[in-house]
Amino acid sequence: MIGYLTGSVLQLRERSVIILTSGGVGYEVFASRLLLKKIQLEEKIHLWIHTHQTSDTITLFGFTAEKDLKFFALLNSVNGVGPKTALDILENPVEIVENIIVSGDAKKLAETKGIGKKTAARIVLELKAKITGGDPEVPASGEIDPDVMEALLQLGYRKADIEKHLAKLPAEIIKTEAIVKWFLQNA
Repeated sequence: MIGYLTGSVLQLRERSVIILTSGGVGYEVFASRLLLKKIQLEEKIHLWIHTHQTSDTITLFGFTAEKDLKFFALLNSVNGVGPKTALDILENPVEIVENIIVSGDAKKLAETKGIGKKTAARIVLELKAKITGGDPEVPASGEIDPDVMEALLQLGYRKADIEKHLAKLPAEIIKTEAIVKWFLQNA
């Protein structure tokens, strides 16, 4: 697995850059348009690399800062968000995307190419607590967690249906993410 590359920019493409290493090997690395606008031909570049491997391809994604790489991996961990979609989300700086997620603004995320309402709501639901470093609050018995309600409403469910199905929720399921997963499996 490749984790870091240093070399000179041999070629710039629409969504990627070819980096020529000192060993004479040229690697194609996908990067955000934001990064691609900043680099120039023959410039020496240092990139943190995410290696994405499928059964038939190995694709490299590059970032100038390790924090950007880590956030990319976090986005990519969400079901329905592949590496190219995660890269599209990171057309904005990480801090802005984090603020969008923490504020619960799924509509703003859904403006990203390839992200629908349901995927945007899933990103907010799954990453909000990870970004803030806290666990979702445990709701009082019989009370529906507002984050759960909001996520399910954004997924297109009606409030009456949500309340009806969550009335059957097992008591041991208390975390927001687990509640939503249970609902989606049992609704």
